[in-house]
Amino acid sequence: MKKAFYLAAMAAVMTITTAHAQVTRVVEVAEVPASRYSVQTNGFWDNWFVSANAGAQFSYLTPTGSQDFKDRITFSGSAYVGKWFAPSIGMRLAYNGMQYQGYDQKRDYMNLHIDAMMSLTDIIMGYDADRMYRLVPYVGMGTVRTFDLNNYSFAFNAGIINNFRLTDTWALNLEMGALLAQQDMDGVSSSKRGFDDLFTITAGVTYTIGGDTWNNSPDISALVMMNAAEIAALNEALMQEQSTVRVLRHELAQKPKEVVKTVITDHAAPQSVFFVLGSTKMVSQEELVNLKAIADMAKHDNVKLRITGYADSATGNAKVNQALSLHRAQVIADQLVQMGVSKANLIVEGKGGVSTLVPASYNRRVIIETM
Repeated sequence: MKKAFYLAAMAAVMTITTAHAQVTRVVEVAEVPASRYSVQTNGFWDNWFVSANAGAQFSYLTPTGSQDFKDRITFSGSAYVGKWFAPSIGMRLAYNGMQYQGYDQKRDYMNLHIDAMMSLTDIIMGYDADRMYRLVPYVGMGTVRTFDLNNYSFAFNAGIINNFRLTDTWALNLEMGALLAQQDMDGVSSSKRGFDDLFTITAGVTYTIGGDTWNNSPDISALVMMNAAEIAALNEALMQEQSTVRVLRHELAQKPKEVVKTVITDHAAPQSVFFVLGSTKMVSQEELVNLKAIADMAKHDNVKLRITGYADSATGNAKVNQALSLHRAQVIADQLVQMGVSKANLIVEGKGGVSTLVPASYNRRVIIETM
């Protein structure tokens, strides 16, 4: 009889182990659905960039005497520093300069302006970290200084940037821009024109400091549907474990107490409760069924429970995740106390953000285990 009992206990343990393996496989193959048109907010120091360009510039509309067009082409140099506030919206401080061909002679100049940039590619197609090409129109305004005339003129700038991604931090850019300034930019006024102009075609490189740090936001509606199915599968497997443990507990109750203690202590399975992104709200009310079973077991056996909260490190910073993980653990502890578990038998702790499971949604959990 004793031999048969131990064989039954070993079979139960193998069943529990199989259930654990099934749960692990579910966790490993699932993927988090991501939104194409929404990304997580970046910090102030994220997604800054610097650029340097060189190329040619020329005046097209400005009267230039009898000069041929090729004689009006001069060298252009540019430098930029800016930040992307979202993958499709950014701003930059720009410098363009060197020398341009004015009405009567070449003149040294400097154009400082602030540009607002908009990535049409990301607006139309959604954000993709591995996209090789982005089309970025810009508009801006600033001032032009003509050095030898000591003259300042208000200027409007506009153009198109063709951005070609090389790595996470480096990109090539081909830029075509236009400058329209007050008509005394070159010191010559004319009733035939209302402004001076300058067109540029340049190429160069862009360095994104720290690399592209955007992360697609989870698709909440798809994530809720996915979690419902995945958690239902997890709950089914966990309930099978609980059912097996209850049967084993009943059988072991007929045996010496020391045997019962050994088996239950060795093979009691931790339980998980999952939460909505950035929240202390449980993904499903079915979680309360598992909590009730845990509460009944804790009251019946007068055991202590360790309640450990987690957040996923893919979202939020360390300080926020630490507070969120502890808050989640406290929510579960409060539920267990309401179900009759002694508060003295509960140890509550938060472990902050982790990335131990895939997808990241499985890291938004609280684990309940016996001590």
